[in-house]
Amino acid sequence: MGDDSSAIALHRIIPISGRQPEAPAPAPTNDLERTATPPRARTARRAVQMTTSNVDVIRLWQLPDDFFALELDAQWRAIKAVTSPAQRLNAPRRPCPLSLRDELLALAFFATTLVLPFALGAAAVWAAVAGGTTQRLGVVAVALILAFHPLPEAGSLAARCSPLARALGRYFSLELFVDRDDPLAAAGFTPAVDEPERLAEFLPTVYLACPHGVFPYGAIVWCCYCRWGCGIWQYTGAADVVKRVPGLRYMHSLIWVVSAGKRSIVRALRERCAPSSQGGARRGGVLGIPPDGILGAFRSRPGVDELVIGQRRGLMRLCLAEGAQVHAAFFFGTSDLLTVVQDPWGLMETLSRKMRAGVMGFYGRWFLPIPRRVALSVCVAPVRTTKTASPSAADVERLHEQVYGRLKAVYDAQKAFAGYGDRELIVS
Repeated sequence: MGDDSSAIALHRIIPISGRQPEAPAPAPTNDLERTATPPRARTARRAVQMTTSNVDVIRLWQLPDDFFALELDAQWRAIKAVTSPAQRLNAPRRPCPLSLRDELLALAFFATTLVLPFALGAAAVWAAVAGGTTQRLGVVAVALILAFHPLPEAGSLAARCSPLARALGRYFSLELFVDRDDPLAAAGFTPAVDEPERLAEFLPTVYLACPHGVFPYGAIVWCCYCRWGCGIWQYTGAADVVKRVPGLRYMHSLIWVVSAGKRSIVRALRERCAPSSQGGARRGGVLGIPPDGILGAFRSRPGVDELVIGQRRGLMRLCLAEGAQVHAAFFFGTSDLLTVVQDPWGLMETLSRKMRAGVMGFYGRWFLPIPRRVALSVCVAPVRTTKTASPSAADVERLHEQVYGRLKAVYDAQKAFAGYGDRELIVS
């Protein structure tokens, strides 16, 4: 799928007329404890813990198996059924239970996109060192076929609306926070996202998928549900090499890769569909991109939430030039999915930056290149921009400070909803 956006919550106790308020019940520590509370009882308890903001949580992992096959009205009802007021948690959620089918689908996806490139690389080394001419030619032929065979074009929902998409949503137990008091975010995951007036104001929009981590899996899952979150299927800006790496290139079917170059991004942001469009044709004007890129992948450390932006301002300049809203989204838990293995001399990082593609080792579950099962949550901090034909350096810097300052504020306000109340966001 998965760039910036959302709002600040100040907590207070609401007095009950004529008597002292009850002491708030302990915050649930995970999704199993939370969902065990009956909805009516949960609402009553919430009246004591209510915040001055109006933040909902959408539990995408609880959507029914047939969600993508339902009629649109039924899909909205299904989303409403998994939406409730967000509550502060004492610890990060545990991942939801996973059926054998969903686990196998997710593992097959990781094996294809992450393990296959390593296996092919190992085969190439073996063929070069110990193999004969036949083996070497065979490895080259397989690599070329895997790198260049046709993939579905952007607009195909074969992968985005598939059992695989549902399995990934549950593997990462993705939940989203929506601040209903923020006019730029309030419509999310309601039928209001489809109103023509709202779409005209919303487009174009850039989603910043923060942090990159080794892979921004939360943003990838978001791509499969963004149509209901913002009303439009989004594109994803990524390095061109992503569409040529055997195995890794299959992510294109989920995230709809466009080149991260300026021309391609501008073309995607200026594309428009008819307001009545449905299916894969309902796309254009929305693009997601990780702002920290390759450097963010190398700086990813479990237990640390850090965005490494440095002096890069090109994306902010482009957003001003196009008048695009900037929705900075932070996916809690991303840094805990995989652990990066680096050489002590920084050679892999230098090579990666020159190639504009990550060349690194990493491991996760079972010490394999498979992400750990970590429950992911996302908060969003939207910022409106004014279209500026030739933005000055001061204009660009002002937007940069506004976007990441607002993201930091929303992160601090909503991190307790994800169970990460003790973490701090570092933007460098």
